[in-house]
Amino acid sequence: MLTEALLVIATLCAAAYLWMREKFKYFEKLGVEYPEPNLFGGNMKDVFTKKQHFFDSAESLYKFGKSSIIGIFEGTAPIYMVKSPEVARQIFIKNFNHFVNHRRFFDDGGLFDHSLIQMENDKWKDMRSTLSPAFTGNKMRGMFELIREIAQQAAQYLKENDLGKDVKLKDFFSRFANDVIATTAFGFKMNSLQDRNNEFFKVGQVVTVFENSTMDIIKFMMLSMFNKLARLLRITVISKEHTEYFRKLVLGAMKHRSEKKIFRPDMINMLMEVRGIGVQGNEELKSHFNWTDDEIVAQCFIFFLAGFETVSNTLCFMCHELMENPEVQERLKQEVNDLHESLENKPLTYEALNDMKYAEAVILETLRKWPQLPFLDRKCSKAIDLEDPETGNIIKLKEGDLIQISALGIQRDPKYFPEPMKFDPERFSDENKKNISPNTFFPFGIGPRMCIGNRFAMLEIKALLFYMMKDVSFKRSEKSTIPMVLDPGTGQLEPKGGIYVKVVGDDL
Repeated sequence: MLTEALLVIATLCAAAYLWMREKFKYFEKLGVEYPEPNLFGGNMKDVFTKKQHFFDSAESLYKFGKSSIIGIFEGTAPIYMVKSPEVARQIFIKNFNHFVNHRRFFDDGGLFDHSLIQMENDKWKDMRSTLSPAFTGNKMRGMFELIREIAQQAAQYLKENDLGKDVKLKDFFSRFANDVIATTAFGFKMNSLQDRNNEFFKVGQVVTVFENSTMDIIKFMMLSMFNKLARLLRITVISKEHTEYFRKLVLGAMKHRSEKKIFRPDMINMLMEVRGIGVQGNEELKSHFNWTDDEIVAQCFIFFLAGFETVSNTLCFMCHELMENPEVQERLKQEVNDLHESLENKPLTYEALNDMKYAEAVILETLRKWPQLPFLDRKCSKAIDLEDPETGNIIKLKEGDLIQISALGIQRDPKYFPEPMKFDPERFSDENKKNISPNTFFPFGIGPRMCIGNRFAMLEIKALLFYMMKDVSFKRSEKSTIPMVLDPGTGQLEPKGGIYVKVVGDDL
């Protein structure tokens, strides 16, 4: 009996091996250059086994070969990696109709799957046009006072509680971002720096963190490689418990506002208008699609996800760079102090904040050196031929092919950004930014599907920068990671142990 069982297992293993070997011949048959994949994880083996951080892996793959379009394997999934700004332009802008949709990254039927990021074709266009008015300049001006209040509150906490201390930046900035999202998207105020165990923040920590644990890796591989089986086993990115939490939060707020005739200029109100139940009855926003509860809730969720994680990460790396580059920090503080004096004790205004040119350059240089995602993805929806500008080879893409544009590789390529690992905000000064090659900088993506919340993100980062730099400085801590080495044992964008700085007052 044991011998028969072992024979069956051996046969299944042999069949799986032969199946994967055949899968890994995909690019060879097409004549596309590709690095040799590993049977476990394809070209992502070192990431899955925690030997290499996913950022370092992305940079290594960018440096492989001579072609501008190479093939890589994520598990057994074949993906075209684009390393050329010109090809990126063809995909994102010139031939956008062939690449309208993102990859169904986590096709699990959950909240992420119903969000604007994952919506496709006409559904995406309708929701995009519906949500876009929430992020215009006028809307940002209307939300600015809410953001300003939270930024001032956070900076005051830093000054009163953390002077002279080694501060773990991720915790501080995550709490700030959490409070901004709570008030601007969900319509309620909180102070997570004081109320450290509030449920909204605790849920956010859980749903935004990929720890690269064995269970996380298994879940990721199941969803990306064996999606039908994963659905059958009801494997999802966001747990049923946390999905229900967001459903109650959003749908409950809509019901309460509708019954009490409450108007608030935030995302929940915008989604109420989509359903035709808004207090102001704006018929222009009412969608002709019959949006499900999950699709409505998912838009608030993705705004929460993006605002919670990407903003806090950007702030972490920015302040680390300010600590490592004191001359940049001093110039930024000078801009802040000049603005503060010009306000003559009046509150910070939306217009004044937008005039902080050097602060904007500091943020953009952070996003160049430390983009929040190492690649931008698309799925080919209609067959098209792309020419590799390096080799002249024609790559024949067919419907369903997956594409990644290596944002990290291009933004750290010395061909486009000399001394790429040097933190130099002057690259983005009014005098120099015109010299940046087109389609080599993707802080929020490019083309019609670029990030809808880019103005919002810049606004809240600038506001917090103003209030922090007005009163404190960042110095090297004994716990600071210099040089910055990302931790391959985590799925997060951070070094082992986190990012630390010492917070000091300006009189020290």
